Amino acid sequence: MVRMPRASEAYLFLGVAMIIASANPLSLQLSTVQEIAKFSFDMMLVWGAGLVGIWLAKRLYQKGGRAATSFLDFNYSTKGLVLSWIVGGSILTYWYIPGPFEASVTSTMARAFQVISFIVAGILSGIGWEAMPKVWKSITIFAVFSMMATMAEIFLEMGGYYAVDVYRPYPVSQLVETSYFLFAMAFVPSTYYMVKILKDLDIF
Repeated sequence: MVRMPRASEAYLFLGVAMIIASANPLSLQLSTVQEIAKFSFDMMLVWGAGLVGIWLAKRLYQKGGRAATSFLDFNYSTKGLVLSWIVGGSILTYWYIPGPFEASVTSTMARAFQVISFIVAGILSGIGWEAMPKVWKSITIFAVFSMMATMAEIFLEMGGYYAVDVYRPYPVSQLVETSYFLFAMAFVPSTYYMVKILKDLDIF
């Protein structure tokens, strides 16, 4: 009989598969010519690394040790927000500032550094996720999809109304296409998690 992987092992396998799918040479090459592909693979990379982070948090909890215990105590005392929101969020935000973003498309070294830092951000965010109470998990996911919708609105206004390309390696037409893609990705989840936050807070 084939043994089915436990939940934590499934996180690891799926996370590694997502990292490989987004950080292989073919995906990286496609990202240099298609803005939608870059956004898609970047999201897949961070989410995959996040699943690895969840698995790692469980392993650290099981293994114990002074260093692991101190690290997990810090993570739980901050409800995972320092690792997920401050550290992970800062890394992701930096790479979507126009200058660093352009470098990650045009420079092989910058792209490699971005991939590594996205993996680190994802793993730390996954570890932070394990320490979050239910309401903060809902808020976090809602915030992620809301920021996607906000970026979509900015891209649409800049590219569609003003014909200004904030991400110069790609043409303005791709900026507009990416905005519609982000709107489609964000609409249903952001609505669902807004309702879920209200339920988690016992507002209704």
